[in-house]
Amino acid sequence: MILEPFGPLIYQGEISEDFLSYLRAASTTSHEDVGKLLAGHLRDQRLADANPKKFFDFIYPHVKEYIQENVKRQKKHLQHYDPPSLNTIQFNLGNGPWINYQHKNEFNPLHSHSGDLSAVIMIDVPEEISKEPKFGNCPSVGMLEFVYSNPGFFFSGSHKIVPETGQIFLFPADLKHCVYPFQSDVTRISMSFNVCNLQFD
Repeated sequence: MILEPFGPLIYQGEISEDFLSYLRAASTTSHEDVGKLLAGHLRDQRLADANPKKFFDFIYPHVKEYIQENVKRQKKHLQHYDPPSLNTIQFNLGNGPWINYQHKNEFNPLHSHSGDLSAVIMIDVPEEISKEPKFGNCPSVGMLEFVYSNPGFFFSGSHKIVPETGQIFLFPADLKHCVYPFQSDVTRISMSFNVCNLQFD
């Protein structure tokens, strides 16, 4: 048996082909440049042209599953925990969602978000990135990394992911994370948003 009592949970899931097609269309008609408000060292970060109701319906099952896993964990570790039924979950998306167009040599430095939860959806990840040469003992080309603590005995304190098209990640908004640069002359398209004013019963 392995116990996992420490640290935040990270949700990794797959979005539907319908949702992916919807996001690809949204990425071609995105609006206002919001790069000056965001942490990324990226030339192009824009508000998404997304229907709020339709977008909410697409992401709701992922948010619910993530909350269910956290509730399950709390129930396991707290003796007098009265878990919510999760019949209804309410939230808004703050100032998002926004779309990140990451080009060669661009990156997103270590940072955290506002709100309760944050999310990254990989809309288009060109295969060239994962095929780039890896050097050193900690390869990181084009990777998404979550950082929670200082490293210790047999644990790194961080977790790197090689992202793929169609993946969605949910995590606590204050969990630090970063995105590493790549060298291929391609554009990786992702979407980010924050889950704010989260309420459930």
